[in-house]
Amino acid sequence: MFRSLYFFNRACLQNPQLELIPWLVENHRSMGLVKAVRKRHRDNAKKSLDQTRQK
Repeated sequence: MFRSLYFFNRACLQNPQLELIPWLVENHRSMGLVKAVRKRHRDNAKKSLDQTRQK
């Protein structure tokens, strides 16, 4: 999170009208703020969903 504030500060130097929250929402992937779901976790979730459907 703190790392993204540095980049926001740099962006504000180019465009002073920027607001923090909308900027973070727009750039959340490049800042690594939202973690991608790992393949292993997707597979486990799919297996558990399949098991509940069979019951």
